[in-house]
Amino acid sequence: MFARLSAWITARSVPGESSGRILVLAPRATLETAADWLQELAGSVGPIALGVTDCGQDREVEDLIDGLPALAMRPELAATRLARLQPRAIVVIGPLHAGDLDLGPALGAVHVPRIWINAEGDGAAGVGWNAVFAAREAATPSGPVEVIGDPIAGAVELPPAPSGDDGFCERFREYHEKGHPILLAPNTGPGEEAFAFAVLFAVLRKSAAILLLAPADPARHEPVYRDAIKYSLPIIRHNRFMTSFVPRKNRVYYIEDPETLHAAYTCADVTLPGGTLAASETPPDLGLPLACGSAVICGPAQHERHPDAATRLRIAAEHTGLVARGEDPEQVAEEVLARLAEGIDRQARRERLAAWQARQAGAREAVKARLQSLLGTS
Repeated sequence: MFARLSAWITARSVPGESSGRILVLAPRATLETAADWLQELAGSVGPIALGVTDCGQDREVEDLIDGLPALAMRPELAATRLARLQPRAIVVIGPLHAGDLDLGPALGAVHVPRIWINAEGDGAAGVGWNAVFAAREAATPSGPVEVIGDPIAGAVELPPAPSGDDGFCERFREYHEKGHPILLAPNTGPGEEAFAFAVLFAVLRKSAAILLLAPADPARHEPVYRDAIKYSLPIIRHNRFMTSFVPRKNRVYYIEDPETLHAAYTCADVTLPGGTLAASETPPDLGLPLACGSAVICGPAQHERHPDAATRLRIAAEHTGLVARGEDPEQVAEEVLARLAEGIDRQARRERLAAWQARQAGAREAVKARLQSLLGTS
């Protein structure tokens, strides 16, 4: 009884500073991650308010983003609050459903310009969208959709592809000739080597493969190597490798210096970036493997909500489908095998990457231009 009364009171009490603005609806984590973009957008299209779709009390969202008022907007509050807010426009980021609840009915009752960004899943019946922007192809099953990339991350810089070390990659000639994948787990932190080995074991059930493993912290090189021996996999330590070619029976190639790791990026068919496989202080490096034409598959470790350049790249790459993600070693292994089934064409991957970067560079401008057009402020 008290909970229903509290929700009724919350729905009918709308902070005055939130009224008459462009209202952005999304879960709290999405809004926090998009903070810099939303502040930039407010500077170009006019005042913005935030509706936090997974919060039920205004006290939960106080001071969410500097300069932008925020209020609770769980779907059961939305119909009443939207009517009272009288927003200039509504911008929805991400899926329309929050658990078993749906924002659609509330949105359909408000007759203002509506834009859906990073659209995913079914659109709400009865909602007339003025624009639907998706981060990737096939994100929504029907309706007119413009694929613009992910404006939350915006333009993304990548490092230049390093010149390949043909001598190093030649060591793995037998793997290339037999079509056996070369996996790379670079800059791993505590707990990530075990994850990488679990992925390798799952892949080995379907195909011969080798894992190039490079822990990030030199202080961990010796203990990680000793642990790796316990897995009873044939392992070669690069610093003690004296012959020209890695025998096809080997399953782990252990790297302990940055120069060799840099060369390894140009050889890997699939990269499992350290910093994504388990909670780690190591920032994930997606830029180098992408620039080298490697397929990239991330693990379940969450990115920061206020990302630096490295995690901003990860956000954009995951949202747009440029890289894959798995919640556990089995899922990551399935993604590895799926990438291998597609074929290994580094040039095609680089061309796709260039098109992806160009789309990302224009994503924020596309949203801004459409809002300005709808509101007559361009």
